[in-house]
Amino acid sequence: MNLETSSEPKAHILVVDDNPGNLKLLTQLLTKEGYKVRVAPNGNLALKSVEATPPDLILLDVNMPDMDGYTVCHKLKASAHTREIPVIFVSALDEPLNKVNAFTAGGVDYITKPIEPLEVQARIENQLRLRQLQLQLVHQNTLLQQNLEARRQAEIELRLLLATTQAISHRRDVHSALQAVLQLVCITIQWDYGEAWIPDEERKILECSQGWYGSQSSFLQFREQSLQVTFSPNIGLQGKAWISKRTEWIEDIDCDKDLFFLYSHIQKVRLKSAFAVPILLEQQVLAILVFYSCKATSASERIIDLVTAVATQLGTLIQRKQTEEILRITQERYHSIVENAVEGIYQTTPSGRYLSANLALAKIYGYSSPEELISSLENIEQQLYVKALRRQEFKEAIETHNAVLGFESQVYRKDGEIIWISENARAVRDSKERLLYYEGTVSDITARKLAQQQTEKLLLNILPKPVAERLQKKSQVIADSFADVSVLFADLVGFTDFASHQQPTELVEVLNQIFSEFDQLSQYHGLEKIKTIGDAYMVVGGLPLQEDRAIAIAQMSLDMHAALDRFNARTQNNFCLRIGINIGPVVAGVIGLTKFIYDLWGDTVNVASRMESSGIPGETQVTEIVYERLKDTFKFEKRGTVQIKGKGEMTTFLLRGRKA
Repeated sequence: MNLETSSEPKAHILVVDDNPGNLKLLTQLLTKEGYKVRVAPNGNLALKSVEATPPDLILLDVNMPDMDGYTVCHKLKASAHTREIPVIFVSALDEPLNKVNAFTAGGVDYITKPIEPLEVQARIENQLRLRQLQLQLVHQNTLLQQNLEARRQAEIELRLLLATTQAISHRRDVHSALQAVLQLVCITIQWDYGEAWIPDEERKILECSQGWYGSQSSFLQFREQSLQVTFSPNIGLQGKAWISKRTEWIEDIDCDKDLFFLYSHIQKVRLKSAFAVPILLEQQVLAILVFYSCKATSASERIIDLVTAVATQLGTLIQRKQTEEILRITQERYHSIVENAVEGIYQTTPSGRYLSANLALAKIYGYSSPEELISSLENIEQQLYVKALRRQEFKEAIETHNAVLGFESQVYRKDGEIIWISENARAVRDSKERLLYYEGTVSDITARKLAQQQTEKLLLNILPKPVAERLQKKSQVIADSFADVSVLFADLVGFTDFASHQQPTELVEVLNQIFSEFDQLSQYHGLEKIKTIGDAYMVVGGLPLQEDRAIAIAQMSLDMHAALDRFNARTQNNFCLRIGINIGPVVAGVIGLTKFIYDLWGDTVNVASRMESSGIPGETQVTEIVYERLKDTFKFEKRGTVQIKGKGEMTTFLLRGRKA
């Protein structure tokens, strides 16, 4: 309802009266004032009309056959669907008792016939205004309740996170921490059962953790059954969450019973809904939290966000607890395996002398025996590590985390050869937390490092350095948008005819000489060569580092023409280049699984290619946007309009040189 919009009715009004003359009079009056009017000649039709389409206001006669106005009003107020519609009684009865009955029935006003148009209009507008204010107040109250509920939920979530932090900080191991968290979460979200599943050491199956929570003793048998089963990747709800690495919610277990190995036991304890949340750390699943409810429950973003926040806290804890457990086991088994270990094992003082070493470590460092190693290396920091401060970094890392895993360094062997090693180590302290010594293991990773360096070198030959670094850090698809990229396509005109009269080796040699010089030019100008296809060459500026390289790409074009002229002079050939340049947004990314290629897509690339293919041999044709960008730095000649495939007519320019 909007009383201020002239293009729409001011309001929808239902007039109820058994007198056709009164209906006609009120309809004309109200329609003239901008109201949408519909009529009902008796109470029964009025009730049906209101039920079908509730009006904004009702004008109701008192004396009507079959059902009087008071009864109609009583029925309207008895229905939640219609009770809020304001009712104004219009009647020839002017006794005080009549008016009392009208207000008692739920009317908001009473107009006595014969009606006065101005009075009717004023009373209607007054009631509509009151109704609008009432609706606004209801809306504001609703918003206030929503805000209060949001704050309440936020406080609940904050209390849960704080309680979770306190609970897990006092737990000795992963399983007891999981049990505390499962109980806190179930109580907070009012779910009935929770358990955790952890990948085994080989990460082939999920095993049920010792930590769990059940709100009823009847869950104990179901719990015992859970301990007897395991889940493979993508099998069951647990395995599905393991693979997807996201929350998996089942609103009705009966509809997805194939996901539950223990469906018959789930039926016995009357569990209806379930959801699983993975605990992730660096995209590795450390555990799966699974919750069950005895009520069929739709997916709740609030619950998912809350439990995900808890799972995030658990990720770091689980990793730390698992690391501590590994170090504890290592210490317990140290003396029994040290002599036969393939890896180097050692103990060193904080100052940098070896207390003990095994034969494997001595051989890694090129010594004939542990005794020779210990007597020869009196200062590890100065004699062993190639990087001067590497030993200090090793000590700082252990001081921070109490251990290091996979600490990689370059070291000198006895003969002076430099090799790569990886260390796992920890600090050993006494009961008063005073540092006694460091102990750990050493692996020779030289072969792996050399292979890694070779891989990096190969990647840099086909990918930009920032892209190659990103590709090695993560396996997902690499794709980026760039708003301002300069794209150059060049084609070697005349090479096709030349190729028909030459041997393959001679062709490759010629192309290699030409394109190698182009490669040097692209490096000199800070541009990125994308690819060559036959005798075509593509180079871009402005990616993967976003910077304006339009001037560089234009100068590259001029230098390519000059380089080819010099090549022709040396070899008595008559090649020339046809070059096209465009500037604009592109999408760039790595495609392929084994033979990577960094490529570009988008209208900008297509137009640049068309600039080349529709260009003039020996010339560089550019788009109008290139001209506008570079006209103050370079000389251009307007070529005019050129028919470009897929684009229609475009105004193009020929690059003539650089201004003085």
